[in-house]
Parts: sequence; C-alpha cells; structure tokens
Amino acid sequence: MSSFARKADWLLGFLLMGLLVGGYQEAVLAFPGVRALGMGGAYTAVADDAGAVFWNPAGLMQINGQSVAGALTLYPGEADDYETFAAYLAQDSGYGAGALSWYYGRLEPVASPSGLSYTQVHDFCYSLAKPAAKRVSWGGNIRYHRERQPFSTSWQSSWTGDLAALAELSDSLRLGITFRDIYAAVKGGADDGAGNLLVGLAFQPEKGVVFAVDGYDVLNRLQSRAVRVGAEFKLAGGVALRAGLQKATETDWKAWTWGAGVDLADWRVEYAYLGGDYEGIHTMGIAWHF
Repeated sequence: MSSFARKADWLLGFLLMGLLVGGYQEAVLAFPGVRALGMGGAYTAVADDAGAVFWNPAGLMQINGQSVAGALTLYPGEADDYETFAAYLAQDSGYGAGALSWYYGRLEPVASPSGLSYTQVHDFCYSLAKPAAKRVSWGGNIRYHRERQPFSTSWQSSWTGDLAALAELSDSLRLGITFRDIYAAVKGGADDGAGNLLVGLAFQPEKGVVFAVDGYDVLNRLQSRAVRVGAEFKLAGGVALRAGLQKATETDWKAWTWGAGVDLADWRVEYAYLGGDYEGIHTMGIAWHF
C-alpha cells in the first residue's frame, strides 16, 4: 500500500468516527468493546478487535484488514447518561498495527433546581502494536483526556499512556498484560491511585471456543481489584454466544454478563447485557470490515 493510500485510510477513519459519535470518563473507561463486555471483561489475553484499545493494545497485531467500529452504552434509570465509542483499526503493513479511537461519556448526573448536569469526558487515543519476539507482541496507547464536572464551564485536560504485551504460550493458550495510565502512575507515585494493571489468560481448546480469566486492578491502586471470567462459543452462520462473571476481591460487589454477536458479510453486529451490581446496562456495537 502506498504512503498516500495509508494517509487516505487514516483520514477516512477520522471522518467516519466523526459521523459515528457526537461528541470518556476515566473511572468507567472499561466500556469500549461490546464483545469483551459480553465475556465479563475477561479480555486482556483475547483483544483481537476494537476492544483491544482498552484491554490490550498489543492485541491489535491479531487484526486483519481495516475496520471501523462504534458502540453505545445505555444506563438504567430516568437520567439519560450514556457512553459512546468509535475506532478505526488498520492491520500491520510493516510499520505496526494501529488504531485511532474516540470515547465520549456523559455520566454521573447531578440534580439542581435548573435541571440535571453531568460529568462529561472526551478521550482521544492513538494505539500502536508491533512484534517484540517470536509469538510475542507489544503495544501502547497515547491518550488525550478532557473532562468537565457538573455545572462547571471549564474543561480539565491531561495526557497519559498505556503499555501492554501479548504472548502466545502455546497454540491454544495466550497471556496478556496491560498497565493503564502509566504516566499518571509514575508522576503521581505509589499512593496516587492512578494506574491499573490487568493480567489475563485465554484458552482456546478448539476453533470457535474461548475461555478467559482476568485479574483487574491487580495492584489495587484503584481500590477495585476483581476477578473476571468469560467464555465465547461460535455457532454456525456467524453467530456467537457469550457469558461472563465479575467478582470484586475486597468487597461483595459482583456482576454477571451475557452477549451475542452475528457476522453479516463485512459487518458485525453485537449486543451485551450487564446485570448484577451493574443494575442492567445495555451496550450495542457495530463494526464494518473493508
């Protein structure tokens, strides 16, 4: 592919993202990737689609071709808070696999006599993955974060980054490691509360069957350490069924999830439901491969 064609592809990605989303809350930056959510968030060692942007950018080395993906997450209750996510992904063409993504969250409504106001967050991310050794890849994100608190007229901006690795331990077993917000963690120190270490294993005993387990916030820097397990079963006709479970290790918090997806020619349509202590979150996604 020529240099001009590559630039044109990235430009197309920007334009499509602008069409997909109208406008990212760091505390909930776990909602990109509908397939991942259907599997309970046990995705650090799977990460072979747009969900890799959050769970493990090194997983972008697994993608083939180019794609555009978008997702919408709706919360229960009367307040119209939501999250949206869009990404453009390109396979490795000799320079590494890459992604451009944009997340917007309008969350945590606060009521006043004049109405509701929300925490609003934009997060713009550039992701890159490259081979590190035989059957090992590494990846990272550079993210620009903008946030505005309820009833505030000013935005707070910051930069941060993530580092990740994905290793094929055998033909059926993969190990994934991701450290999120590494710049903020190093800058703030051990007691700052920034940083999130994810460690996962994925086992694929046969084609179309995946079992995965993740340790979320392994270092407990966010005070949200949890174990996540999930599974996916692909059926005939491009249909996939998923289920997962999340359990906090320090509290009684727990949640269960289920999801489904279907491939329609060059398109993939997906849905996931988050129950338990998530109290009924619906998330839907669509991806176009070209």
